[in-house]
Amino acid sequence: MHTIIPLLLLAAVVFLVVRSRRNSNKSRPTGALPPVEDTQRQPTTTNADATDSDAVGPDTSILVAAPVHSHDGLDQGHDHTPPEGTFAADESDFHPVHHGKNWKGGCKFDPAEVRRTRNFATPKIDTSNLPAPDARIVNAFKSIDIARIKDTMLKLSGELPVTVAGVTSTLATRNTHSKELDIAMGFVEAQYAAMGLKSVRDPYTVRGKKLNNLIIELPGKTNPSRVVFVGAHLDSTAGSPWGNEKVAPGADDDGSGTAGMFELARALKDLDLPFTVRLIHFTGEEQGLWGSYAYSDKVAAAKVDVVAMVEIDMISYCAKPGNRLDIHDDIDQNGSHELTVRFFRAIKRYGINLTPVDTHNNAVKDRSDHAGFLDHGYKAVLVSEEFTDDGFNPNYHTVNDRVKNCNLPYMVEVLKAVTAVVAELADLK
Repeated sequence: MHTIIPLLLLAAVVFLVVRSRRNSNKSRPTGALPPVEDTQRQPTTTNADATDSDAVGPDTSILVAAPVHSHDGLDQGHDHTPPEGTFAADESDFHPVHHGKNWKGGCKFDPAEVRRTRNFATPKIDTSNLPAPDARIVNAFKSIDIARIKDTMLKLSGELPVTVAGVTSTLATRNTHSKELDIAMGFVEAQYAAMGLKSVRDPYTVRGKKLNNLIIELPGKTNPSRVVFVGAHLDSTAGSPWGNEKVAPGADDDGSGTAGMFELARALKDLDLPFTVRLIHFTGEEQGLWGSYAYSDKVAAAKVDVVAMVEIDMISYCAKPGNRLDIHDDIDQNGSHELTVRFFRAIKRYGINLTPVDTHNNAVKDRSDHAGFLDHGYKAVLVSEEFTDDGFNPNYHTVNDRVKNCNLPYMVEVLKAVTAVVAELADLK
């Protein structure tokens, strides 16, 4: 009897421990990641041009350990509905054709729409009978430099200082309401000046407050009145865009698009394109697509002959195999599926290391700067990293959106695809 009692007590303890662990596993949210034991760096991709561990890919120990990102607005830190009484645009600031930014869930995409359409069939895209790669485009790819991308993104996200007009400072934030945004714009202007390109600040107002977009034009050689637009937004947020956030690094969102525009300009500027390519760095995106709404209104009023608009917003996060690239054409709005087809064909034609996905849903409708152009009837697409529950950047709109969590070789491949498609849209023959 004296022997049996301790054994029974031991059995009871084991039972309670096992039940506790099972209950803990059951309580973990769907899609949540288990505790990390091995935090060794394991880059998701490799690239011969990468020169150090940060440039090779993301620090997967950080990515795995990051909290699961809520896409349903349940975490108030990501509910971007403008609080009562905050500075917001008035309906009269923009053309009534615009629907206004979709704040549902406070996220870059609508998760319910992604889940609803997950198993829908998408239109078949023919990638047969492709011409041989154009040697001029292949040569242009060489202008895309991973080390320079990393340096630029570190500066844009406040991890390296910037010097503008002889004054050195740190861009801890690029919030639309901050003085740092103006410094960031001066930094962007200096990058184009170093390439021999002129940039122009294009003003707009929101409730009387003056803001600026930045425009860079690569004039067409034979038919300059036809214009291909490429956009990215310069402003950033760490989840509270309605006030002046002191820290909002925004490396991926959208430091990646901003740095990518510099590389795109270098790749395209000497190609003697027949049509004009106009690059636009928008502001006020996080507050409600302010800059792109205002600029698309000007384009429509001027009756510009718009070939298409391509927006690059969040193109540097990829923590899963396959290098997925999402092409969002809002279910062929204004015939924009043609642009999706061009991306699929260019990626295959040039052997670019990406897996393009025709999202074929409205998950990003009114959530990025292509929206204003779609509203005015133009063809437009958003090009992005994976926007789904399990592939989305967990550092989105937080102070952890930093370069160490980005996959720069993946970003290089995205920029190759954008270069090829934009050159084709600009009638390179």
